[in-house]
Amino acid sequence: MYKILLADDVKLTLATEKAYLEGRNLKVFATSTAAEVRELTGVVQPDLVVLDYEMPDMDGAEVCRQIKENTQTAHIPVLILSVRDDDQIVRRCLEAGAAGFVRKTDGREALLEEVARTLGVPRRRHVRVGCRFSVGIGDDGRLFTGAVENISQSGMFLTTDHRFSVGMALRLRFDLPGVDKEIRLLGEVVRSEELTGESFGYGLQFLEIAGDARDGLQQFLENSL
Repeated sequence: MYKILLADDVKLTLATEKAYLEGRNLKVFATSTAAEVRELTGVVQPDLVVLDYEMPDMDGAEVCRQIKENTQTAHIPVLILSVRDDDQIVRRCLEAGAAGFVRKTDGREALLEEVARTLGVPRRRHVRVGCRFSVGIGDDGRLFTGAVENISQSGMFLTTDHRFSVGMALRLRFDLPGVDKEIRLLGEVVRSEELTGESFGYGLQFLEIAGDARDGLQQFLENSL
């Protein structure tokens, strides 16, 4: 799971953007001051820093410049957001070392596009919805249990105490709130990570899902958005 450090001094905007990015299966650390951005960048070592240009104690271009001048953080890409559509500001941010500039007026989809481009990952075809429910996992006749943390029409992020390998096909069965029929499907492990010594996380891509189960999943997603 990619780690993003997100900074904005407007707490409502910060909370909204954090929830939006976390819904795309990104681990987000949030802060509201430039000083904390510099400190957390070194401590957390995020894969990407996303910060607002209009910060009260130091503007985003200056924060970016200081991140790039620090040998411990110079390798971390920085995206800068702004409500202002000013070519001079854009140029200043890029000259400070920013990997990109996003105008807030372009909407959150533009932010997601730029995050995907900067991280070098494909943008998800479907929006993932954060959730928490139990799932039964079948692997070659053996049964395990796990928990789903987010789900979309095409995949999910699953946590469990059992280790699986990338490329394995798992049969899953679970109930969704508000959906009468049990969901059963076949998914392939396309990404794995060790969360703790006894817990593992897996990105699954759905391979097979029956029509009625797909309809139930779509109903759940629509009701959750």
